[in-house]
Amino acid sequence: LLVLGGLSFVLNQLIKRSLSTAGIRGDPADYLLLVTLVAMVLLGIIFSILFLFMDSSSWTSSMFFYMMTSVLGLGVFVPWLQHLIRKHPLFWLLEFLVQSPTRLYLLSFWTLLSLVACAVVLHQNSRKSQESEKFQVSTVTRKYFHFLAVATYVPGLIYDRQLLFVASVVCLAAFVLLEYIRYFRIKPLGQTLRNLLTFFLDERDSGPLILTHIYLLLGMSLPVWLFPRTCSASLSGPSTLLPYCGVL
Repeated sequence: LLVLGGLSFVLNQLIKRSLSTAGIRGDPADYLLLVTLVAMVLLGIIFSILFLFMDSSSWTSSMFFYMMTSVLGLGVFVPWLQHLIRKHPLFWLLEFLVQSPTRLYLLSFWTLLSLVACAVVLHQNSRKSQESEKFQVSTVTRKYFHFLAVATYVPGLIYDRQLLFVASVVCLAAFVLLEYIRYFRIKPLGQTLRNLLTFFLDERDSGPLILTHIYLLLGMSLPVWLFPRTCSASLSGPSTLLPYCGVL
């Protein structure tokens, strides 16, 4: 109860600060990052506590997971973000994505890379079923995902860093939410994700959580998140290299 009370107090103060500064016109992308981080942490804490007393792999718990996520998302986090950016987040996101043809080209390219990544995972799973149950992917295969990550970030850093900022935040939310589904065995995807990702593990993922892909995303995104104002293409000198720290 003390821990929950402390977390509630911190969240309350954080929300109050954001609401008090909402009168100052800020970058919606910054607010998106703030709300996303708070949402992911709170969801993790809530479900970790609830599933201590429930069988998370049952259909009842799975329905409760999806309902609770929807209620908190649509009833708390979306209105909070809407208050901060003074526009419905969905409308803002649609306007943001179609602001220029470059963004549409980048989104198409990133979609293609995502399909390639999914194809690699499915191909490795087919090899596993054909060769051996103890089949493990090689380090070279894991490097494919590093190459795909670099191929994703470099065009974004060069052509549209603001889009990369927003896309990386959305990607982080998706990764964390999928990890919750995998870890808690939420139906119908939980066990499937466990089976797909098991043979990609190495000694760094020896615990119950699979965090390597999240670490990779954070390592490449943190320079863009921490120095959003220095990401202006008009700057010159060493400061222009800050967004590239994650890739380098």
